[in-house]
Amino acid sequence: MKDTTILLDSVRKLLRRGATVHLLNMLLKVRPADLAEAFKALDEQEKSSAFRLLAERAVPQAAALLGLIHPAHRPDVLHGMGPEELAPVLQRLPSDDVAEILSICPQEDRNRVLSLMQKEASEEIQELLEHEEDTAGRIMTTRFLALPETTSVQEAIAAVQKAQEAEMVFYLYVVDVHGSLKGVLSLRRLLSVPPSTALRDIMTTDVISARPETDQEEVARIVSQYDLLAVPVVDADNVLIGIVTVDDVVDVMREEATEDIYKLAGTSDEERLTKSTLKAAGLRLPWMFAAFGGGLLGALVIRAYTPLISRAATLACFIPIVLGMGGNIGTQAATIMARGLATGRISLRLAGEVIFKEIRIALLLGSMYGTLLGIAAIFLVGLRPSEGLAVGLSLWMSMGMAAVLGAVLPMILKTIHIDPAVATSPFVTTAVDLLGLLAFFGVAGPRLAGP
Repeated sequence: MKDTTILLDSVRKLLRRGATVHLLNMLLKVRPADLAEAFKALDEQEKSSAFRLLAERAVPQAAALLGLIHPAHRPDVLHGMGPEELAPVLQRLPSDDVAEILSICPQEDRNRVLSLMQKEASEEIQELLEHEEDTAGRIMTTRFLALPETTSVQEAIAAVQKAQEAEMVFYLYVVDVHGSLKGVLSLRRLLSVPPSTALRDIMTTDVISARPETDQEEVARIVSQYDLLAVPVVDADNVLIGIVTVDDVVDVMREEATEDIYKLAGTSDEERLTKSTLKAAGLRLPWMFAAFGGGLLGALVIRAYTPLISRAATLACFIPIVLGMGGNIGTQAATIMARGLATGRISLRLAGEVIFKEIRIALLLGSMYGTLLGIAAIFLVGLRPSEGLAVGLSLWMSMGMAAVLGAVLPMILKTIHIDPAVATSPFVTTAVDLLGLLAFFGVAGPRLAGP
C-alpha cells in the first residue's frame, strides 16, 4: 500500500484532535483493503475509535472494512461496541463472516445481535454457529445457486441474472426434487450450449463435495488439489446445504500456515494476541519444559560418562557439533513430514517411502560430514586415525537416528489424531540430543578412552 505511514499519522493526529468530520472524509477516500492493512498498525483504542466512527456514519464502508480485517484484529476493532451498533454492520456481511465474528462475542451479546438482524439472515447465521469451529459447516455460505435438473439452459441463465443474493456464482449446482446434489456445471459451459438444453444433459455428475464436519484444512486441500473455486457441502443424505468459496479457503490456508509456524516454534497464535507477559510466558511454559526436561536427561547421560570425559578431555569438544548436526537433520525431516501430512501431499500409506528417503539423505550427509569431522579431529585436534574414525562414525549414527525420529514421529502423531506440527517442537530436538549423546559416547567414547 502507498503512503501507509502518512495515512497512519493522519488517522492518529485526527483522533487526538477529535476531528471526526475530517477523519471520516479521509477514511471514506481510502480503499477498504488498504484501510484494513493500515489498521494492523493502530493500537486497540485507535482501531476501535476509527471503526466506530465509520459504523455510526457510513455503515456500508464499515461493513466492507470489517470483512477484510484479519480475524486476529477484530476483537480490538469491535472493542466497546454494543449489539445495537454492531447489528447494522453485520447485516451487510456474508453469513459465514458474521458467524465467525459472533463466535468471539459473549453469548448474551450474540443473541442480542441476532435478534436485531433480519429474521432470514439471523436464522442462517444461527445454523452456521451450530457447527464446530474450523469445519466446513462453520465457514460455508448458504447463499448459493442451485436449480432442478430439469431446468433448461435459458431458464438457468435467467436465474443467474436474478441471483443477487448468491455470494459468488462460480458454479451452477444441479439438484433433484429433494434437494440432493446431482451435478455441477460452470457458467462457461452454461453459455456454450443451446438454450433449450436441460441441465441434466450437460452437468458433470462426478461432484467433489465435503460434509459439514469436514475439517477446514481438508477443504483447503481439496480446493488446491482439484483447482476448484468452490466446494459444495452436503449432509448425510447428500442434500446441498452450502458452499465453501475460494476466498474463504485462502483465509483458511493463511490461518493454518500461521498456526503451523507457531507450533514449529513451540508457541501459539494466542500468545501474539495477548498483551499479558505472564499469560504469554504461561503459554510457552509446557513447550519449554519439554526442552528443560530433556536437558536434564542429557545432563544425566553426560554425568554417567564423566569418568570417561576426565580421561579424554578432548571428547567434550566434539559434543556440540554432533548434537547440532543431528538436531538440524532431525528438524528438517520432521518439518518435511509434518507439512506433507498437513497439506495432503504425503499420505500415511506413502509415508514409508518418504521416511526411507529422509534416512538415505541423512546417511549420505552423515557420511560426508562424518568424514570431514574425522579428518578435522585427526589434523586439527591431534587424534589418532582410529579415534578420528570413531568420532566421524558417531556423527554419522547421530544424523541417521535423528532422521528416523524426525520422520517417524509426525506419522505416529497423525495416526493418533494429533497435529503433526507439534513434532518439530522441542520434543524432536530434545530426543535427538539424547540419541546424539548416546551415539557419541557409545561409539567414540571407548575409542578415545582406550590405550
